[in-house]
Amino acid sequence: MTSVDAISRLESKFDRLVKPLDMFILIEHVRRLDPMSFARHFKGYRPQMLGRKRVLKALEFEVFTRKNEVVADILTLLWNQTRRDVYDAMHELVSTIDEDVESITEIPDERANAFIDVLLEDYDRDDILVCVRLNDVRFNEPVIKARLEEEGSEAPAAEDPAEASTGEGTESAG
Repeated sequence: MTSVDAISRLESKFDRLVKPLDMFILIEHVRRLDPMSFARHFKGYRPQMLGRKRVLKALEFEVFTRKNEVVADILTLLWNQTRRDVYDAMHELVSTIDEDVESITEIPDERANAFIDVLLEDYDRDDILVCVRLNDVRFNEPVIKARLEEEGSEAPAAEDPAEASTGEGTESAG
């Protein structure tokens, strides 16, 4: 799976993916690695004058419209560096299956649920989802959807009809 494909699965959480990234470092990486994208969106502007909203729109255009693999790779790299804590925690758990995590083809549902439970103790659900998608962690899709994508779901069997009806206001301000 390419970086564009991975980030496309996070389109609704794109702002969450970009938010922790240092804009100056991000723009500098784009300038060095993809000069045409830099010229298209940022040339002639001082980095401190570019608003976060303008940078976000430029990145959305490059990733979702132009399918720019270089920009998507930059976002993946910088997110993994910035959120090294989540990345390292996930890597540590996955490496309990096999030290060569790249050779893992599938993580059984019960292990995936256990990993998610451990990670939810310290990290936000959206950050775990971003880590899983960007790094192509081999959780089965139903587990990802049930545990990480659906609002208000803690565990596959923990569906409370009362919570489901008031799920609109459960989004945290973070």
